[in-house]
Amino acid sequence: MKKIMLLLLVSAILTGIASAQGYEIKVKINHIPNDTVILGHHFNERLIPDDTVVLDNKCEGVFRGKEKLPVGMYFIFLPSRNYFDILIDGSQNFSIENDTTDFLKNMKITGSIENQRFHDYQEMLGNATKEHRALTEQLEAAKGNEAKENEIKEKMKAIGQRVEQEYINQKTQYPDQFFSKFLTATRDIEVPETITDQTDRFYYYKAHYFDNFPLEYAPLLRTTIYQPKIEKYITNLCMQMPDSLIKECKMLVGKARGNDELFRFMLVFLFNKYAKDENMYAENVYVELAEIYCKEAKWDTDSFKTELKKKITKKENCLVGHLSKDLLMRQLPNDTVRIEALRPFIDKMKDEGVPIEKAKPDFEARRNDVVRILNDLINHFGRTDMSVHSVPAKYKMVVFWEPDCSHCKEEMPKLFSFYKDTLNTIGCKVFAVYMNRSVDNFSDLHRHMNKWFDFVEEKKFFASGWYNLFNPFDQYRDNYDVNSTPTFYLLDDKNEIIAKRISFHQMYELMKYLEELKEKDKGK
Repeated sequence: MKKIMLLLLVSAILTGIASAQGYEIKVKINHIPNDTVILGHHFNERLIPDDTVVLDNKCEGVFRGKEKLPVGMYFIFLPSRNYFDILIDGSQNFSIENDTTDFLKNMKITGSIENQRFHDYQEMLGNATKEHRALTEQLEAAKGNEAKENEIKEKMKAIGQRVEQEYINQKTQYPDQFFSKFLTATRDIEVPETITDQTDRFYYYKAHYFDNFPLEYAPLLRTTIYQPKIEKYITNLCMQMPDSLIKECKMLVGKARGNDELFRFMLVFLFNKYAKDENMYAENVYVELAEIYCKEAKWDTDSFKTELKKKITKKENCLVGHLSKDLLMRQLPNDTVRIEALRPFIDKMKDEGVPIEKAKPDFEARRNDVVRILNDLINHFGRTDMSVHSVPAKYKMVVFWEPDCSHCKEEMPKLFSFYKDTLNTIGCKVFAVYMNRSVDNFSDLHRHMNKWFDFVEEKKFFASGWYNLFNPFDQYRDNYDVNSTPTFYLLDDKNEIIAKRISFHQMYELMKYLEELKEKDKGK
């Protein structure tokens, strides 16, 4: 008998320990018997389900799990698609009763002091908001009655002080509990009134932006405030230049490194943000973050990282602020007569190439013949390659285009006209790189090159400082990461990339701005 009692006692203790290690949340939601409710957590703007329970005919059920839930803000989701929030912190064994309407008024909590505090604070805040709204209406009605206005303003001030005091009470009495930390994290930084200069105020605000918001505190991820806080900082408070953004992103990722979940969120969030950002400076940030991702993202597959490495290798070749790769090209003659003289050699290329294609359908097998035929063709353009880097110019605009591209057909004539009227006057030369089709299909290349000739002749793309270029062997697709046409790059006199993938009008405005800066420097 004693052995049986001992076994029962041990069993009860073990059951109690298991319960203490896990969670058990009893719920009663009136008016929805035999229906399903969901327990989940907030993750920024998303609602993530964690557990479900079917209520019995008394509208009661239990969410139960063997592992403790991570600390954060959770919700109970009802069949009506409405939900109310609860907190999960140290105590994860409690009961909640509520209704399907007026969640705040009908909520009853047993066994969770923190949820009771959360509920009471919400109720206090709701009452204060109603009082303030009523006083606002009274203030509007009392316009012109100075004594009455002052009286109402004092009442409004008292409400604010009451709310502030309640926050201070929560913060001082329960400094280590999630709810107190969450409340503090929602509060913005106040810049001292003694700082009057607007620039100084900005830098103070930026320097203290995270004082109330501990970046390394992972439970804040399970709220609605974490991502917007980061987004505001990186978008509104940081200089939108590559070096500055890279430094700030590395700081944010570094702050998150102490927690795996937080680190994953921060890196993935920033990585995706700059992967999608179309700003020309964003690629610099993306490449830096992608390198960290490839080294430290243990959660992703090796195959994804391998493809990512290939992608960033291409992008590294053409980042703004970096030296561009040289383009070694053959130049199309600057008059119609000499262009027409090249057409028979295009025909010859097709006549020689097509039989080889049929005899050797595998490109690798016929590579030597392909190279020989194409070399013979481009040698009629000129015996030596022209180096874009070696051409002296204050600015160099490189545009990659093709005659089958509808957008190119619109933009290239506009660019040529703008070049003659404006761009050449500020020392900008244009390198119009014809993007040839696949070199292993001679019929297609023949048709495509003839279209290029036709378009250049029709639009009369002939002018000093404008270069019509072609080379089927140059690695420009990789070196300039060209995936669409037309694609524009702007280089300075040192061949560094100063802009890319913006319109030529925007590039002109940038050149004007840079010229104005040079003039200001001369005047100093």
